[in-house]
Amino acid sequence: DTVQQTKNRVALLQLPVTSDKTQNLQTAKDYIQRAHEAGAQLCVLPEIWNSPYATSAFPEYAEILPGVGDSMKDHNAGNKDGGDWGLSSIMLMEMAQSTNMYIVGGSIPETCSEKIYNTCLVVDPSGTIVGKHRKVHLFDVNVPGGIRFKESETLCGGEGATYFDVDGEDNDESGLGRIGVGICYDIRFPEYALLLTQMHQCKVLIYPGAFNLTTGPAHWELLQR
Repeated sequence: DTVQQTKNRVALLQLPVTSDKTQNLQTAKDYIQRAHEAGAQLCVLPEIWNSPYATSAFPEYAEILPGVGDSMKDHNAGNKDGGDWGLSSIMLMEMAQSTNMYIVGGSIPETCSEKIYNTCLVVDPSGTIVGKHRKVHLFDVNVPGGIRFKESETLCGGEGATYFDVDGEDNDESGLGRIGVGICYDIRFPEYALLLTQMHQCKVLIYPGAFNLTTGPAHWELLQR
């Protein structure tokens, strides 16, 4: 049974990812629907949910993504680059609209001007993009006997700070307020969090992540403090 939407209820979605993009989209869609049925006002997907987390996979799974202010009207009318948007972003926009939720879309590989970014789209309940964050700090690690992974082999880093507003009823201050967005390894750099909270007055910070089991346990919980 569907629970009535509860103000400020947030759903964090952790879901299995395969090499089949179509299956990944369906899984994400199902989890978003479950969040809606649980009464969530906002849900958060994980980092790289439409693709295997491998630098070799990012170019194959990358999509053209909409920008801030774009909506399904642009896609349906073929405005700007709306006709070229990938299936992942379209699904997020459609689901936000049909469930009347804010969706922080984890992240997906984005292709733009022959570069690839690790990008999070934020969609409001009207299906409009209200935030677009390209992961700023790329994760390069080489732990002998543990893990070697270099995002910079494939990805380019973003440059901007990202935040959006979730208003309360009648635009009062009872809502979640201003929310800042980073992606995974961005959490390792406190300056970014300070920028969001002190300069941009964010009340909540969201970092969709997919930390590995070698370095993750060493600092993920510690950094969240």
